Amino acid sequence: MLKPFAQPADIVSVWRPLTSEEHKTALGLLLTASNQLRLIGRERRVDVDELIAGDELLAAAAQTAVVNAAIRVLKNPDSLRQYQRSETTGPFTESEGGTYDNTVSAGVLYIDPADLLGLVPVVVDRGLVGTIRLGAGLA
Repeated sequence: MLKPFAQPADIVSVWRPLTSEEHKTALGLLLTASNQLRLIGRERRVDVDELIAGDELLAAAAQTAVVNAAIRVLKNPDSLRQYQRSETTGPFTESEGGTYDNTVSAGVLYIDPADLLGLVPVVVDRGLVGTIRLGAGLA
């Protein structure tokens, strides 16, 4: 079985102490993120395990990539995109609710391309360079 590039203690060192339930979840998240990183490497013809062997800086980069991926899920396990709470004193109106990002599954785990620096080549989408707003200048 492949080993994760990070442990729950690595999450604690950069974020906060984990509850016992979060600790269990973190174990799975870190292994899953590590395997995602390996697959990204394979797709780009890089053996991440071989690359980081004996190189502390690259091992730390792999650790950071998987820790960041796990923290994103632990911070927002339900993929909440927006939360609002309103309160009116007038005729006593109170509402509370949230908007969930249904474009991704709950607790989505992903490696951010910015975390791949030094590990695997980053694929840049060169299809769209920028946008021009014509309406603002025309009157």
